[in-house]
Amino acid sequence: MSVDSYLELFTTLFGWAFYGVLWDVLVSTGIVYLPFLGILIDNWREPAQGGEFGSVTGLSLRRMEIDLFIALLVVVLAGQPAALTPLNASTLSYVPQPTTADPTPTTATTTDPQSTYGVTGFTGSPATVNLPVWWYAVLSMSSGLNHAVIAGLPAASDLRTYEQQARLATITDPRLRQAVSDFFSHCYIPARSKYQAAQPATPAITVLLDTYGDDDPDWLGSHVYRQTPGYYDELRPPKQVPGWPYNALRDTEYDPADPPEWGKPTCKQWWEEGTESLRQQLINAADATAGGLSGLVVTIAPVLASEQQQDAVARTVLTNAPPIWSSNDLVAGNTANTGWLATAENLVKGGLAAGGVVTASGLFAVTMTAVLQALPMVQALLLLSIYALLPMIVVLSRYSIAMMVTGAMAIFTVKFWTVLWYLAMWVDQNLIGAMYPDANTFLLIFANPGEHDAKRMLLNMITTSLYLGLPLLWSGMMAWAGIHVGRAISAASAPLTLPSENAGRQGAAIGKAAVSRAGRR
Repeated sequence: MSVDSYLELFTTLFGWAFYGVLWDVLVSTGIVYLPFLGILIDNWREPAQGGEFGSVTGLSLRRMEIDLFIALLVVVLAGQPAALTPLNASTLSYVPQPTTADPTPTTATTTDPQSTYGVTGFTGSPATVNLPVWWYAVLSMSSGLNHAVIAGLPAASDLRTYEQQARLATITDPRLRQAVSDFFSHCYIPARSKYQAAQPATPAITVLLDTYGDDDPDWLGSHVYRQTPGYYDELRPPKQVPGWPYNALRDTEYDPADPPEWGKPTCKQWWEEGTESLRQQLINAADATAGGLSGLVVTIAPVLASEQQQDAVARTVLTNAPPIWSSNDLVAGNTANTGWLATAENLVKGGLAAGGVVTASGLFAVTMTAVLQALPMVQALLLLSIYALLPMIVVLSRYSIAMMVTGAMAIFTVKFWTVLWYLAMWVDQNLIGAMYPDANTFLLIFANPGEHDAKRMLLNMITTSLYLGLPLLWSGMMAWAGIHVGRAISAASAPLTLPSENAGRQGAAIGKAAVSRAGRR
């Protein structure tokens, strides 16, 4: 049998184990027999109140037989755990939904939970738990229906995984941070200063800006500086760069008879050539800190050229890395000034409103991340509570068939939340694709903080409302349907007891008439 979350692997076993313990307590204390006593008293009292004439006694016994048969049937099907329907820990499994980050997820079991739930928190879970036949059928049907519906729905790419992983990509190696700082000071600042002073508008630069965006000159790996003569191809650092071998044709300031330990590459070479290039080191840092971010980018945007994909990864790492290598205003996002002059300019342009959008977007993002992680846990714990308390409901309902159906609907309702969350995720992914039709723009939204915040806030609001609203709507609809199901069952069982009730009324009428005639005599 399959479940819908890692935690549910353990809560299912413990929930039904608690069911068995509580049922045994009710049996040992004799509480399970009280409903039978109530059935006998009711079926004796009600006809007796109607009189002693006619066939009231026989019909009362018939009514008592029907009620006792129904009660015993409920006990057998939905009360007493049966050895015929055991729930084995070895057969309980959970298969996460495939995502772009993990297209072939590993099946989790209690012995290999793929999580920390079974390490210390839920140790000692029972190997086998016996379930009542009815509840075992309900669990099997609910799980099978969930997986069948999800399998029939279109696949979701789970682009939120990219967002979460992109925020983890950063620089942890102090040597790489120092290299980025040196490149920033010796290559980027001189190139940008020259570009700002010259303001070139050649056809080649126009093509580069059209291809890579108008903000391309605002970051370290700018194609304008790398492909335009006179910028990165001529600039070189004033000191040796570890990892770059000495080149006599390039490093002419050194005596070939006494070569240095390392050479001084051009800024173009330093950024893009070979495995020692700064860009490749940034990509390696992203894969180390964000779990293979470069491969994920290729999966998300296969239509982009390899150059643009690599730039997206490197740019994301530079954005997330703490800008400690310089106090220059351009470091903060590498996109715009952040000093007092820029603050005043933003106020004039509506910066206060933008700041509110940024704050709201960040809050929604944090809230949504926490909600998405907590919802399956809440579902698993709710199911554990339902399973554990079912014996009391079975007994207090006096072994009612309507209780069986209502309890089954309750379990099915909670388990069906998994399908609704998948539907919400599918809608969210399609909204992201619709609102960011340009894959290049989508890849760069995390590399350019402050841009597209209104769209991101709107998406977060919609996603949060779907993840929370759909289960609430579904639960409300099922509660309404459950009331009608209970009424329908009561109406269906009414013909079985109706003859006894009619006989009681007729007997009462006959008795009253006989007493009246005797009084007149």
